[in-house]
Amino acid sequence: MTGGASFLTARTFHQLLYAATEPVWIAAFVLRTGSYRPIADSLAEHGLVTEVNPECTVIQRRFTDPDEQSYAVTAVRATGRRPTGKETDGYFHTALHLSRP
Repeated sequence: MTGGASFLTARTFHQLLYAATEPVWIAAFVLRTGSYRPIADSLAEHGLVTEVNPECTVIQRRFTDPDEQSYAVTAVRATGRRPTGKETDGYFHTALHLSRP
């Protein structure tokens, strides 16, 4: 999944995992501007461990304007991450979150 972590909730994943008949893996490319923690916590309730390497990122897209870039830089800093060389260079970046049994 990419882009869904900003509007999908833990409730969505609970419903999907309750319906699963076999173990599942979930790979999510999550924008660095927010937190995946609530979803990772819900996946843990279903026996999935989530791993992420926040330094290894993938470009999602170029910012549409300076206001969007300013928002992203501020939001990334608010999460405790450094936007230098990533969002400061003009692009949204995502980090891969891999959840597995």
